[in-house]
Amino acid sequence: MKTKIAFIIPYFGKFNNYFQLFLNSCAVNKEVTWLLFTDNHDEYNFPDNVIVNYTSFQELKEYIQLKFDFHIQLNYVYKLCDFRPMYGDIFAEYLQNYDFWGYCDTDLIFGKISDFLNDELLSNYDKVGVLGHCTLMRNSKNVNNAYRLPLNNKQRFKQVLTSNYNVSFDEEHYKSINNLMEVYGFRILKLNKEANPYTKSSVFRLNHLNEDWTYKIEKPKKSVFVWDHGNLVRYIQSRQKIKTENYMYIHFQSRKMKNIVSNFNKYKIIPNSFENLEIESINNSNFPKYKHLNMHYFRLRSHNLIEKTRKFITRSNR
Repeated sequence: MKTKIAFIIPYFGKFNNYFQLFLNSCAVNKEVTWLLFTDNHDEYNFPDNVIVNYTSFQELKEYIQLKFDFHIQLNYVYKLCDFRPMYGDIFAEYLQNYDFWGYCDTDLIFGKISDFLNDELLSNYDKVGVLGHCTLMRNSKNVNNAYRLPLNNKQRFKQVLTSNYNVSFDEEHYKSINNLMEVYGFRILKLNKEANPYTKSSVFRLNHLNEDWTYKIEKPKKSVFVWDHGNLVRYIQSRQKIKTENYMYIHFQSRKMKNIVSNFNKYKIIPNSFENLEIESINNSNFPKYKHLNMHYFRLRSHNLIEKTRKFITRSNR
């Protein structure tokens, strides 16, 4: 692939316990660069295509403020999500040699990106992906400044940048960058080879985005993901048959994972753990263990209940 791609990742604080697996999955995609801005100085084996820029959140905030002639609200790290569609403009000096730039999370494991995105496909789109955890944008002046276009006769980007709350400007549809770019006729491709497990399930049930921006959650399946020398493959056992599906990446949003991998070239991914694959090959009579006791659903529901209670008490005391 000749198209040059760079993902921009500002990240502050402690990385998750499988960050090295994320880096290893970046390493096999040598045609892609990741530009990491972080205050984390922990030791990792960073591949050559992950360029680390050490900075503080305050320094980055000051750098971003210089790009705008009005006061922005950037008081906590998560608010950076709303700034993501603006990275092509904000980080222009870092992106001069790239054809596409993007934003992605670090709770991902990539497969081989070039198996899903090639030069011909990319040449037909201005934006690839519509979800905040992984999106690409064409590095051109009109695309990089698309966020500044008015929406419903209002400067939506100023509403976003002066709000102290996260408004999901980077993803989905309601008054987001996707909504805005649709209105102005930019060419957008919705990815369909991302494994995005439903967050409120203890098992992997993939969540698919429909054309009307609603979601369809698959029924539970006996399946396991395997990362094999850069290829991300899902094995599904049904009626004594094995079906395989290749994916560009898998996303672990709100999911606590164990990391007990020692074979970094080939390992399995099950709903709460990264583990060595215990068998040489997967077939009808020899399927790996695909789940453990997993309290993810109950932890998530408990957390949500606590948050709702806290907000209710806060409102009641005003």
